[in-house]
Amino acid sequence: MNDEIAELDSTWIKEFEKFDNEYKNYYAEDISFIRIHSIYVDKNNDIIKIKEEKLLLKTPGLLEKEELLTVIKHNSLFLNIKYSLLSILKFNLTIEPVNLNNFLKNKDKNIGSSFLQSNRHIENIKFEKSISMFHDINNLIIVFIEKMYVLKEHRNHTKKIFINSNTKKKTKKKELKETPTL
Repeated sequence: MNDEIAELDSTWIKEFEKFDNEYKNYYAEDISFIRIHSIYVDKNNDIIKIKEEKLLLKTPGLLEKEELLTVIKHNSLFLNIKYSLLSILKFNLTIEPVNLNNFLKNKDKNIGSSFLQSNRHIENIKFEKSISMFHDINNLIIVFIEKMYVLKEHRNHTKKIFINSNTKKKTKKKELKETPTL
């Protein structure tokens, strides 16, 4: 009789493990790696190359500032042309497993936009837990722009020019407004 009880007790465990194994890919887990897409834009605003690499994170779920700086520095030179950092975008699919069915059935084309974030500073980037089967699409997108183009942009900024007068400084624009018309 003890053998029958032991056999009964272990069958439900085996069934649960089988059932659990089928849904293992649907559990949210820490992200251990990310894909990094480096996008290179030339002086004509054309994308000339998209480079992809896989990065194992030192700390699961966290891209440390030092790791990010290394990636940026390593990828800022392409075909012997220097590129400047333009933008850092993080895509982290953080949908909860219970909401997955509704997410997949939703026809809204902008539904995934909430998972894309712009990072304005070079700092630690936290990746939230994600469903295991979606770990491959948690990405960091780094946009580089040809350095020569960035320098030209800075030269085209308008400067205020002050004209000395007897009493106080005036801008040329203000001085023209004060001149009487004939």
